[in-house]
Amino acid sequence: MVVLHKEDIQIFDHYVAIQTASPMKVVSSAMHNPGFGYYKHVVNRSVPYTYDERQPHQELQHFLQSAGFPAEDTVAMMTAVYARYATIREFTYEGIHLVIMITAGLGNAVDITRAFHRQEQYHAGTINAWVLINGKLSDEALFQAMISTTEAKVKALIDENITDPTTGTQATGTSTDSLLIASTEEGDYHQYAGPITMLGKVIGHGVYETMREAIQKYKKDKEENQL
Repeated sequence: MVVLHKEDIQIFDHYVAIQTASPMKVVSSAMHNPGFGYYKHVVNRSVPYTYDERQPHQELQHFLQSAGFPAEDTVAMMTAVYARYATIREFTYEGIHLVIMITAGLGNAVDITRAFHRQEQYHAGTINAWVLINGKLSDEALFQAMISTTEAKVKALIDENITDPTTGTQATGTSTDSLLIASTEEGDYHQYAGPITMLGKVIGHGVYETMREAIQKYKKDKEENQL
């Protein structure tokens, strides 16, 4: 049985990517091939913060083709965070084994409950997360894993005291976050992934720890660049 490890995620100059031998079961809010499906390639592409492409979906497809990724077998998202700042961690507990990748840039942090108070143009996604699970997941579990991941992300933002610069209130994310949950479809079967399940508990802990580390990288980079 093939098991994914953090070393399977590769970091290049302009993107982070993973390729699997067999298709993963995926649900995501990615720009390219969003929604539900089975894919062997996942890409998190870095673009400049000043990126202002008027047709970002088409431009991303061109990038994937030029980089050698099959468009029909690849899920891809974009971020304004440098690929080298990707935080990748692996978590194992009581037979649960997952790999998490997060890139976190917080320049356009948003409090969703105060979103009516702001107007923004398009920005490339700045908190992008992958949760790759070694196991078989029901459709229900995939969506529950998205909820568990989002709740853990928000808790990390709270504990790192990230605020919406427009409203001064607690940020819950950024204006264009993207999330991907994938299962290898090999190993143990999981019907659920909420917070009372072992899978949900590992997701919550893993995303929280990885998210805080990614935020701290972002803070350190901002401090160093302001010196």
